[in-house]
Amino acid sequence: MMNGQDDDSELLSVSEFSQEDELSSSHGDRDSSFEHEENNKKKKKKSKEHEIGSKETKSVFRAKLMVYLVLIVSCVTASTLAYFFTRDQEEDDYRNDFKVYADEVKRVAKDVIQTKIDVGESLSIQITSYANDNGFLFPFVTLPDFERVSANLRHMANTDFISFISLVPREKKAEFENYTLYNNEWVQEGLEVQGLGDVDPGPIPSFIVDLVQMFGVARPDPNALENLYFAPTWQTGPAPFNASTLLSDVFVNPQLLPSIERILSEGTVQITPIFKIVIPNTAAGVELERPFEVPHSAMTNGIYDTLEGNGNLVGFVYTSVPWNDFFNGILSEGTGDIEVVVSENCGEAGDSKMTFVLDGEESYLKAFEDAHDPKFDSRRESTVLTNEEFEAGEDGRCRYELEIYPTNKLKNTYDSNEPLIYSIVVAMIFVFTTMVFLVYDWAVQRRQWMIIRAARKTQAIVSSLFPKNVQDRILKDVDDEVQREANKPLVTRGNRTKDQLQNFLKGKDGVAAAEEEAQMPTPGARSSKPIADLFPEATIIFADIVGFTAWSSTREPTQVFQLLETIYHVFDEIANRRRVFKVETVGDCYVAVAGLPEPRKDHAIVMARFARDCLVQFTATVKAMVVELGPDTEELGVRIGLHSGPVTAGVLRGERARFQLFGDTVNTTARMESTGVPNKIHLSQETADLLVAAGKSQWLRTRREKVVAKGKGELQTYWLDSTGETATATTEGESDEEEKGAKPGIQTAPVVAPAPAVPSADKYNRLVAWNCDILAKLLTQIVARRESRRTDPDPVADIRKLEEQYGSNRYVLSEVQEIVRLPKFEADSQRVDPWSVQLSEEVLSQLKDYVQTLAAMYRDNPFHNFEHASHVTMSVMKLLSRIVAPDLTSAPTDTEEALHDHTYGITSDPMTQFAVALSALIHDVDHPGVPNTQLIKEQTSLAAVYRNKSIAEQNSVDLAWDLLMDDAYSDLRRTIYVTKNEFLRFRQLVVNIVLATDIMDKDLGALRKGRWNRAFSEQSSDNTEDDVNRKATIVMEHLIQASDVAHTMQHWH
Repeated sequence: MMNGQDDDSELLSVSEFSQEDELSSSHGDRDSSFEHEENNKKKKKKSKEHEIGSKETKSVFRAKLMVYLVLIVSCVTASTLAYFFTRDQEEDDYRNDFKVYADEVKRVAKDVIQTKIDVGESLSIQITSYANDNGFLFPFVTLPDFERVSANLRHMANTDFISFISLVPREKKAEFENYTLYNNEWVQEGLEVQGLGDVDPGPIPSFIVDLVQMFGVARPDPNALENLYFAPTWQTGPAPFNASTLLSDVFVNPQLLPSIERILSEGTVQITPIFKIVIPNTAAGVELERPFEVPHSAMTNGIYDTLEGNGNLVGFVYTSVPWNDFFNGILSEGTGDIEVVVSENCGEAGDSKMTFVLDGEESYLKAFEDAHDPKFDSRRESTVLTNEEFEAGEDGRCRYELEIYPTNKLKNTYDSNEPLIYSIVVAMIFVFTTMVFLVYDWAVQRRQWMIIRAARKTQAIVSSLFPKNVQDRILKDVDDEVQREANKPLVTRGNRTKDQLQNFLKGKDGVAAAEEEAQMPTPGARSSKPIADLFPEATIIFADIVGFTAWSSTREPTQVFQLLETIYHVFDEIANRRRVFKVETVGDCYVAVAGLPEPRKDHAIVMARFARDCLVQFTATVKAMVVELGPDTEELGVRIGLHSGPVTAGVLRGERARFQLFGDTVNTTARMESTGVPNKIHLSQETADLLVAAGKSQWLRTRREKVVAKGKGELQTYWLDSTGETATATTEGESDEEEKGAKPGIQTAPVVAPAPAVPSADKYNRLVAWNCDILAKLLTQIVARRESRRTDPDPVADIRKLEEQYGSNRYVLSEVQEIVRLPKFEADSQRVDPWSVQLSEEVLSQLKDYVQTLAAMYRDNPFHNFEHASHVTMSVMKLLSRIVAPDLTSAPTDTEEALHDHTYGITSDPMTQFAVALSALIHDVDHPGVPNTQLIKEQTSLAAVYRNKSIAEQNSVDLAWDLLMDDAYSDLRRTIYVTKNEFLRFRQLVVNIVLATDIMDKDLGALRKGRWNRAFSEQSSDNTEDDVNRKATIVMEHLIQASDVAHTMQHWH
């Protein structure tokens, strides 16, 4: 029984094991199937991704092929269009230019024909007028001076021959022949006019050669013109070398008969058919290679016995038309060749054609036929020269026509390689564009590949970390963020104020910022933060020009701005070199800052160096500008203040946005500047601490007195040593207590006075140069006026005698006149610009030496020194410039004469201005520095010499005048005056003006008072010369009085 059970159990176990194996096998099959399905899904997804990429790549590839195809087609099309457009443009230029040339030829040709007609008519009228005025009867008329008259007419008409042909009735033949024997002297006179007086023309024929009967050309009609009259050639221009050619009957030429008959019947000018004049091998003694034919025509103008209507024909004027020279000068030099075909149709006389080539200004006969190139027939331009109202050949009239054609040479000048060049350039542009596109496409492809690669990595990471629904949300959030970024403005305000501030300072102005702000949809207020920021470490400088207000009050506006522009330009260059930021200029104050907009640790050191450079350059600049801007310029100073601390800086937006600095640091800097002294650099405690910390304590000097600042109390301040060297000794008299207050390494200095004055020699040299420049300019005006009026100089000996009479032995006061006479207004026909006048080196050298000697003659006293005289000179020149002067370098007008009268002629006369300036310069020469009353009281020798009257003033005139009369200044004197009248007027001006500076003399005062009363009384007017000159004298004396007293009062102040 047991064995049986065991066997059954074993069988059962085997069966169960087999079932498990089968179940396990079925599960394994399902698992492998699931894995296979997942793998298939992944493969499908991957293949789908690759399929989408493949489609996009193919689409892009097709688009690129389309672009390349478009570029190629565009390249070919544009190149072709450029070629044909340029070629058509050349063709248009060729057609238009030829049309212009042809129109010019037609116009000028008609003008030439009309000129020849007018010339013949003019000679005809002269002959008739001469006969009528002198009572001569035709044909017994000989026009005098025929050679000169005909030469002028030939020149006007560009013709080589013109003649006067008389119409002699056959019954008067013998009488006319006898008349010619006694009236043929015009032939020899004509040869002499030609310069051929030594040529013997021989006798003229004693009878009229009846060529008509001789050759049998007369018509059988007894009333025919040639059977009733002779037509001998009587006068010719030019006069003939051989007189035997005269008195030939021109009726032998059948071409002239129809013309003369039409003149007789119609009274119109006629032109003959073309005939050829053969030039032999030997002409005028010149051996030619072969004889040649010159085509001619002739113009015939009738001569009548009266200038009134219905006169009788008594002769005619024969004017040659040489076609070889007809077209010369019509076109300009460099114009391409054109051909002109001249067609002549004279009816029975037949017709002929000639072809001329016009090559620029020259022309020449090409052929006695129509020889133009037939391929240019389409470009034909034509016109009718004569008898336009008649048909060709009608009634035997000659009708001349011009046909104008271009040539190959003209056409070739417009055929160039430009069409091909332009087409190649266009093609190269497209090739270059294609290359750029290829490079760009490669860069885009590379960028896209990198983006796709990064996207695949990101997708793989997201897929491995998040379920499908989470992935979708993440991707949606990313899409929303991308959309928001795309909708945001490209530039936002308020994110980085320092960057905005730097952008503003580097070129983006406030107006542009304001415009952008106005475009933002934020009604009622700004939506962005202001462009501003706090800079915790910065150093500010204020530099103010000391004495500028007083200096500018005596200068012209242009001089004020010249000074400021020059100084500020120098400061700007230093700022650029030192990397200091210029903030603004307020009047004559210069504001700059270091440490912003780009922060820097060494801002205090940089600003100290900047201030020191500005001080040095300022001093050098004002010294250099003395000659241009006048005295006192070098006395200008600069007061500089520096302070360091936090600064609020930003753009104050509005209609005119500006960069501004705000804060206590700005106010303290202004206080440092205002409490400083000229030509010193004033530093605050904060700036000094920064310099000490940087190891620059040797730059500092402690200011002994403390500065009181509003809201801050007393402040300890410092001076910056402009030399940068360490002081080695303290000021004498300093106490230990004072030194204890100073920081280690900082020297204590006394109260600082202004910078030492400029050495007197240097200052005097600048004043001399300035005065020389002023006087030299006035001298050039004197010379220019003299040359304009073509003034003849008087003998030097006469002027020298006059100079000797006015030596120092004269009593100057006695020369003072009530009226100094000035020249009247003259509108000169020829004017000389003063700027074109160059004074000689001798004159300039003598002028400089004269002014230097005058400067040395001045004494060093407070109110009568050379510097004072220079200031008075500057003042009178400024006052003179305020007076309106007529413009004497342009065409004269009534307004200019009125201005001359209005200013009493002072500013119209350079001599007067020079005398005023020189008088201001010499009015205090050798002045003792005490008033005349004191000199009289002390009974000095000068008082005795000048009879106790205007002592200092007369002495100044004598000394300066005697110096000018020295032989060393002869060239200078000859520039000031060249006539005795100029000398006397110059002397009178100097005496009156210098003596006017004595305002204390009673006699002179009474003279001035009386002059004033007479000048401005009710009876006075500007109608008389004395009244005008009296007022001019008053004005000149008041000019120097006001300038002298004003500068003295300025020194007292």
